[in-house]
Amino acid sequence: MKIIILTSSEIRHKSFRLYLSGYHNIKILRTYSEQGLILEDKIKKKITEGKNASLELDHLSLRRKAEHNFFNSYISNSKDNSKNKNCEKGYISTSICLKEIKDLNPDLIVVYGSSLLKGEILNEYKNKIINVHLGLSPYYRGSGTNYFPFVNNEPEYAGATFMYLNEGVDMGQIIHQIRSRIFPDDNFHQIGNRLIKDMFQVYAQIILNIKKIKKINLSYNNNKKLLYKIKDFTPESLKKLYYNFNNEIISNYLKNKKERDKKVPLTKQDWIKEINYNHI
Repeated sequence: MKIIILTSSEIRHKSFRLYLSGYHNIKILRTYSEQGLILEDKIKKKITEGKNASLELDHLSLRRKAEHNFFNSYISNSKDNSKNKNCEKGYISTSICLKEIKDLNPDLIVVYGSSLLKGEILNEYKNKIINVHLGLSPYYRGSGTNYFPFVNNEPEYAGATFMYLNEGVDMGQIIHQIRSRIFPDDNFHQIGNRLIKDMFQVYAQIILNIKKIKKINLSYNNNKKLLYKIKDFTPESLKKLYYNFNNEIISNYLKNKKERDKKVPLTKQDWIKEINYNHI
C-alpha cells in the first residue's frame, strides 16, 4: 500500500509517521508535517494582549512532558522511513502540494493532526483520503474533542474515530471507532496518550485492509452532537477539568462503565484485531 501522510510536527505526530514507516507492507511516498501549533499560538496571542494565561500554559507543559514520557523512547529506537517534508500550516491544501501528490501517485492519503484539508485535493482523491479524529463523532466534533468529555464529566465519550475525509468538520463517513482505555489512577494526559498509541495500531490495520471496509449505518444519539472551537479552551474549562479529576470522575465512571458505554454506541469493523497493549 503506497501512502502519503498529512500530519503535524508534535512528538505524537512524529511517532505516528515512524510507526507506519516500520510496516513492510506500507510504503510511505512522502510525509507532509505542518509546522505551527494552533492552540499554542492562541495562547501566545493572549499573552501579548496582556492577559493571564498561566493555567493554559501549565496544562500544555504537562501535556508536553507526558508526550515525552510516552513516545521519546520509541522515537529514539525507531528508524525513520517516512520521507518527511516539513511545511507551513496550510501548505497541504495548495495547488503546489496537490501537484506533488499527484506526481507521487499514492493509493491512499492518510491524515492525522494536520490543518483542515480544503480545495481540489478532496475531489481528486475522493474516497481515498482517510482521517482519524481524536474524539467520538458525531457526538463531539471540532477542537478538544477528548478534552471536553472530561470537562463535561462524560469519559464514555472519549475515543478516536476513523473516517473518510470530506469538506465538513469531522463529518465524513465513519469507518471504525475505539474508546479510550481508562484505569483507576489515570490522569487526563495518560488517558490521552494511551489512546494515541492504541490509535496507531488500528490505523495501520485500516490502511492495510482498506478493501475490507464495510459501510455501517449506526443510529447515533441525536441529542448529543456538540461542536467545540479553540476559543472554548478557557481557564474556566480547565478549572472544571481538574475539579472533576480531583472529585473521582474516573472512579465514578469505572463503577458503571458497562452501562455508561452502552449509551454511547460505536461503529466497529468486525475484522479489526484486538490492540496489542504492550506494543510501542
